[in-house]
Amino acid sequence: MGDGLSATETEELVDFAKDLIRIPSSVKDGDEIYEFVKSYLEKRGLRPAFQSIRSSYIDYPGYSNLCLKIGNGKGPKIMLNCHLDTVMEQGNWFYPPFEAHEEDGKIFGLGAADMKGGCAAAIYSIGALANRKKEINGELFLSCVFGEEAPFSLGTDTLLREFDFKNYDLIIVTEPSPLLAINDFCFVHKKLHKNPKFPVTIIGAEGRILFEIEFFGKSAHASHPSQGVNAIQDAARVVEQLTNFDLFSSIKMGRGHYVVINIEGGDQSFTVPSYCKIYVNRQLTLGETQKMVTDEINKIIRTLRLKSNVRVLKRYSPAPELEYRPYVFEESEYIVRFMKRLPELNPGKRCRFTTSSVGDFNLFATRTGVPTIVFGPGGGYIHSPNEFVFKDEIVNTANYLVDFFLEVF
Repeated sequence: MGDGLSATETEELVDFAKDLIRIPSSVKDGDEIYEFVKSYLEKRGLRPAFQSIRSSYIDYPGYSNLCLKIGNGKGPKIMLNCHLDTVMEQGNWFYPPFEAHEEDGKIFGLGAADMKGGCAAAIYSIGALANRKKEINGELFLSCVFGEEAPFSLGTDTLLREFDFKNYDLIIVTEPSPLLAINDFCFVHKKLHKNPKFPVTIIGAEGRILFEIEFFGKSAHASHPSQGVNAIQDAARVVEQLTNFDLFSSIKMGRGHYVVINIEGGDQSFTVPSYCKIYVNRQLTLGETQKMVTDEINKIIRTLRLKSNVRVLKRYSPAPELEYRPYVFEESEYIVRFMKRLPELNPGKRCRFTTSSVGDFNLFATRTGVPTIVFGPGGGYIHSPNEFVFKDEIVNTANYLVDFFLEVF
């Protein structure tokens, strides 16, 4: 890295990250955090603007994206993206979820790693760049979107429908890349890494499809089960088969895995259940399609020779453009230039990962065709009690971003 942030800037950045964590920002919490960030940027002489979420699929009245563009447009064009919303609070927390408690180099709080630490690094890097360079030879677009943790990524959908980014050179999403790369494929070493360490760059991601599988059996008194067809038992056989069918999964090698995420059916009466439904998530790797996976599921079911009638349906989604489809960018001028800023594990060996996770980055990559990377600070327990982000990795994420921007602009 270059000179990096000063001691004062480092302290300001950490305080800013803690301020973000202290503001509840799930879908039920309104837009306070977006107002806070808008004011924060305006106090630094920048001119962010709200973009109202517009969707015919789900109504989120009063919610907005926050956007900021700097530069003269005469050079490279880069988008820096983050989402300020979080999942809702759940479970029992040892550290209060909105206190931003710091201990042993970790900052605890709801959304600390996913992804307010990355948001702080992204937002602060814009101001740090503006302070260092009066004229930006190019264009840097900051998008702080709403709804990554809500159905269908409607904030990013609105952003992509109302702005054209197809002539951009790079999109950087500051999600917690060390966490998203755990046990995923590295293009450099041609293998899975169980526990990648910061800094981690992700250049591709799997997609996903959600299926409903319905089982129609036959009711009977539970004292005479042979007179009925138990839909739940047949569903259990399919669940076991799908789980065992998960031989290998990565975007580069093999096929996507199945995860059964919900099951419903039966009741409290002394009756053989005649109906059951399971919800199955199937990851998609490059080259896989919905038809291929549907055919695969039906083939698995046929081999079991179930007594229940079975129906396989793709779970509802509003439109094809809202699907999380797989992508990978193995080579790109600006990915290469970004990677050169990072330390080498071995001479010439900077890891480039794919992820089995999905998120807004899928929509950016597949709908714009622009090389898209995920790069941000790690931590632990995302979507769980006692979530945390590593303080030093927030700072170093911002350092790498500022260093890269100074070079390309």
